[in-house]
Amino acid sequence: MLILRGLETQLESALRALNGKELMANGDLEWTVCNHIQILLCSFLDEWKIFESFGEDERIRDTLKIAAPALDRIRAWTGLERVRSTLLVHNQRDKEGNPVNTWDVFNSNKIPTAYAETVLLARLAVLAIRQTRRRHYSEFHLAAQRLTQYHVTIKPQGIRTSQEAESAFQATRNKMNELVRRVSTRPRIRVLNGHVSRRRLESSTKR
Repeated sequence: MLILRGLETQLESALRALNGKELMANGDLEWTVCNHIQILLCSFLDEWKIFESFGEDERIRDTLKIAAPALDRIRAWTGLERVRSTLLVHNQRDKEGNPVNTWDVFNSNKIPTAYAETVLLARLAVLAIRQTRRRHYSEFHLAAQRLTQYHVTIKPQGIRTSQEAESAFQATRNKMNELVRRVSTRPRIRVLNGHVSRRRLESSTKR
């Protein structure tokens, strides 16, 4: 229940972001958020399978029946996991590590290609989780209370402000630019007709 609630919170945040005015004019951000939603949908389906494993309980069976229309719509897209695993998580590589083409993955699997459908699936997942929390609120509330007993504050680590991040970025970029200059002006070894000759490559960067 707690994990489902966590997924609900993340999906709600993504949906709110998609409703923002700034997003409507930013296709790149819309694409990124929808990709994240597809990852969350796969996580939701994994957790829902675990919830279904408790179906011997009559109350849970009833909950599963109520949520079935939403789950049926989401599960109709049988290629969600393939997209998540191949394109979104493993950088366009299959299980064997071989590169794959985006169009091959989409054309050989049943996957939503429109943002509106992805948003719909996210809303349905949230709806199913909300119904589950309402029907099993006492169990959820008890679990949440127990969790608070073990709560530990996360210690801040690394950069905390945008100014610090910008300073670190500029410092790193300066180091990389210096390395570019060093590499570009370093003598290189060339092999011509079996003979080794040396020549200095002129730097293409202006100081």
